[in-house]
Amino acid sequence: MRQQKLVVTRAFLVLVLAACATVSKPYRNSVKKSGISTDVRVADCDGPALSLPPELRSMLEPRTGRMAPDDHWADIAERIPGGFAGILYDLNGKPTLMLTDPEQAPAVKKALASDYSFRHFDLMGAQVLQARWSFAQLVDWFNYLWLHSSIAKTKGMVMGDKNEETNRIYFGVETEAARQQFTEQLRALGVPCDLVRIGIASRPSPL
Repeated sequence: MRQQKLVVTRAFLVLVLAACATVSKPYRNSVKKSGISTDVRVADCDGPALSLPPELRSMLEPRTGRMAPDDHWADIAERIPGGFAGILYDLNGKPTLMLTDPEQAPAVKKALASDYSFRHFDLMGAQVLQARWSFAQLVDWFNYLWLHSSIAKTKGMVMGDKNEETNRIYFGVETEAARQQFTEQLRALGVPCDLVRIGIASRPSPL
């Protein structure tokens, strides 16, 4: 089963955000030439996959489950060892399970098998790929950046997403100038190494 990403309209920000679907199609927002993505990597450094610090996480509202399945996936990542980072179908249509600790795949698959939301996904036959960030980390960082900083007001911002295929937070802006401005904003916020990707994207058409 492949479901399109859900689109949530935040009228007060005049912005459309793409939320992750239960089973995602391969990510196609980035323009790629010769297999090389044109997205900008922020922060462009090597370092550990740091969770949102406790003092910043305390600023977040409790997850309500309304952002589906993002909130549920984040809860799973906190509840089940293995660093659950989402499920998807790869470019060849193969079911894929993303984990920060692939060695725990058998236990994770067994734990997820009783979750009704995965009933149409072949967990036991899924390939397992290494992830950098758990889905809880992605959700916490995204919510903090979006709700507790000024980045939502960036001129030219058109979308934001916790993307399970790239295992990164993705933001789309309309112009290269907007991307450069946004990159500097994120650097000033001190985001961890290789957490965010910024691409050039068109404003989504109304549904």
